[in-house]
Amino acid sequence: MLSTLEHQIHSLLELDPPRTKSLCVTLLGDAIGPHGGSIWLSDLIELVQPLGINERLLRTSVFRLVAQDWLQSERHGRRSLYRLSELGQELTTAASERIYFGTPADWNGEWTLVVLPRFGNSSLDGRSELRRELIWAGFGAIAPGIFALPRNQTGRAQKVLNKFKVADKALILGAHELNESKGLVINDLIAQCWDLDNVAQQYQNFCTTFEPMRDAIDQQTRPDQAFAVRALTIHEWRRIVLHDPQLPQQILPPSWPGHAARELCGQLYWKVFDLAEQHLNKVIQQDPTHYQPLKPYVYARFGRTERAAAPTAR
Repeated sequence: MLSTLEHQIHSLLELDPPRTKSLCVTLLGDAIGPHGGSIWLSDLIELVQPLGINERLLRTSVFRLVAQDWLQSERHGRRSLYRLSELGQELTTAASERIYFGTPADWNGEWTLVVLPRFGNSSLDGRSELRRELIWAGFGAIAPGIFALPRNQTGRAQKVLNKFKVADKALILGAHELNESKGLVINDLIAQCWDLDNVAQQYQNFCTTFEPMRDAIDQQTRPDQAFAVRALTIHEWRRIVLHDPQLPQQILPPSWPGHAARELCGQLYWKVFDLAEQHLNKVIQQDPTHYQPLKPYVYARFGRTERAAAPTAR
C-alpha cells in the first residue's frame, strides 16, 4: 500500500509530468551544480527514472541540450560525462537569484527602461523574439517599443540585447516616476503590462499542490522520496518564478500569493534537503573525481543562513 507521500508524488507525476529537457536543467542547477556540476549519463538516467522519465527520453533531451549549448559532454571510453556549458552556467546563475532569493524588500522607486527606437520604416519592437525575451526577463511593455522593470536591471537588459545583437540599436535608461499622483501613475498600468492574475493563480496552485506534500513528510520518509519531492518542488517553483516579473511589494496587489508560496517552497525544500542529499550521494558518489562535497553556498538558499540537523532516515 502506498504511503500518503508516495501517493502524492505519483499523482503529481500523472497529472503534470515534467518535461524532460527542463527537468534536466532543474536538476543540474539545483542538485548537481553544488557538487561540482558534472554527472555521468548513467547516473542521470538512474536519478530521473523515478520521476517518470525513461532512458530514451532522457538521451534525446540531453543531446538537444548539448546542441543548444546548454550542456557540454566528454567521452570517457563508452561513458559520457555531462556538465553545464559556460552559457548554461551563466543562465543558471542568473535564474538562481530569482529562484532562491526573490526580490529585495527595499525599493527606491527606480525603474529601468529599454527603448527600441524606430529606424526609418523598421522597428525593433516588431521582432517578436526580442519582445518575448524581454517579457520573459520580467520587463513589461508600457508603450510601443518601451519596456520597463523596477530597480536597476541594466545587466538583465544588456544580456537580452546582446543575445539578439541589437545593443547598439536600443536605449537602456534609468527613470523615476514624477507625476506624484497628479496624473497617470505607473501603478495604473500594472495590470496591462504584466499578467499578474495568471502568475497569482500559479502561486495559488503551487500552494494547493505542495502544502499537503509538506505535511506528509515524516520520520518514515525515505531518501529517494525526499529527492523526488525536492526535484518536483524546485522544478515547479522554477517554472512559475521565472515567469514572475517579481515586482516590488509596494506595487503588488494586496495579499500577493507569491509571498506565501515562496515561504512554503523554502519550508519544503529544507524539510527534505538532507534526506535528498543522502539519495544523491548513494546514486552518484561512486565517482569522487567528479562528484565533489556540497558547496556551502547552498545553505543561503531561501533565506537560510546555517545548516540544521538532518532528519533520520529509516
